[in-house]
Amino acid sequence: MFDFVAISGRFDEPLARYFFTQFMQGLSFCHEQGITHRDLKPENLLLDKNFTLKIADFGFAAPIEGRDGSGHLTTKLGTLNYMAPEIHLNQPYQGEQIDVFASAIILFIMVAQHPPFTSAQPQDPFYRCLAGKRGDIFWRTHCKNKEGGEAFFSEEFKHLMEFMLKLEPSQRATVSDVIKHPWMQGPKPSKEDVMAEFANRDLLVKQQLEQQKKEKEAEKSKFNEQQKRQAMRSSHVVEEEKDASVFLAPLKPMGNYEKLFATKTEFFSTYNPDDIENHLVQQLQKIGVKLYA
Repeated sequence: MFDFVAISGRFDEPLARYFFTQFMQGLSFCHEQGITHRDLKPENLLLDKNFTLKIADFGFAAPIEGRDGSGHLTTKLGTLNYMAPEIHLNQPYQGEQIDVFASAIILFIMVAQHPPFTSAQPQDPFYRCLAGKRGDIFWRTHCKNKEGGEAFFSEEFKHLMEFMLKLEPSQRATVSDVIKHPWMQGPKPSKEDVMAEFANRDLLVKQQLEQQKKEKEAEKSKFNEQQKRQAMRSSHVVEEEKDASVFLAPLKPMGNYEKLFATKTEFFSTYNPDDIENHLVQQLQKIGVKLYA
């Protein structure tokens, strides 16, 4: 889902409704089985060959009843941008409520092609508007540079978003509330229309991903070649040794990295450690620093 939105463009509200309906049906089934996902995001929503939405990656899933049967969970995990405010506040939370919150962010991204806010915390200006019941400012700001202005988002869409993104979990929509919401009852494209549109989107996404793959491989190849040339120029040469790997390995064993000093005194480098040491020694000797073995 992430690739389709990011590469092939945003979904209009009927198309978003088509996929979000499937999403809510799948999430409702998970909750009925007593499971909360806890890491819902576009990257964890997949489309099969018929462009049917599937919920994936249950690595952070947990029982809705909680580990102790209290109905609450306490572990702070998930993806920062999709976390509900109660998780940021380190409060016990209910799995169904945080899944709904993350789902709202996904729906907003489908329609707007960007998230509604950076994170649901007090310092975030966009979420602060929603939490402070100033949705008028939130929507006016988000619509400022969009085609159609303030009519870019339908009123029913705005109401659903605010309902799902409530600061107080007990006031937040449930999955059942979402499925029954007026926005969800609006028009949707047919499966045939979706498959026809997504055949073109799929081609665009595959082309872009293939291009990105080639660029990464070219960059990796360039980096490896630069490393090899640097090693051959400056590393200690082992006589009659033909294996290029000897030019890359430091002569002294490297210990495990430990954070012992402040950030300003540490650095990482891809250069051979022996060369770095030799260069530092030379520079210190130039300025008269006496070194001890």
